[in-house]
Amino acid sequence: MKRPGRAVAAAAVLLLGVAFCFAMYGWQLRYSYAFHDPAGNLFLAIPFAGLAVMVACGMGRLAAIASWLILATLTVIAYVAAATSSSSTAALVFIAPFVYGTFGISVIFAVDQIVRHRKLPRPRTKLR
Repeated sequence: MKRPGRAVAAAAVLLLGVAFCFAMYGWQLRYSYAFHDPAGNLFLAIPFAGLAVMVACGMGRLAAIASWLILATLTVIAYVAAATSSSSTAALVFIAPFVYGTFGISVIFAVDQIVRHRKLPRPRTKLR
């Protein structure tokens, strides 16, 4: 890691992700089908830990914000769908942040790295 700013940003991404999972846990407790495992939120924050690693490895600020918002959206969908469904397989929706979220932020990371590290052609100088 070249700059300490990356470590701070990565820690912020991870802490915000964990806090967001606990906030969603508190929100979904009012529903009768909510899951009641506070420690499970740490498991559900694993995609945010993956994003924190990508931020530490040099992901750009805009790409990191977009990736965090994608993970947060998928996490909200998972919590709401699981809390409001009486299906015995409702908890399977918690896989979405892992599968789709990981794929989405990996694509964003790859595109960000390609765009930020491409070699631009040198401007041609005119010979007199």
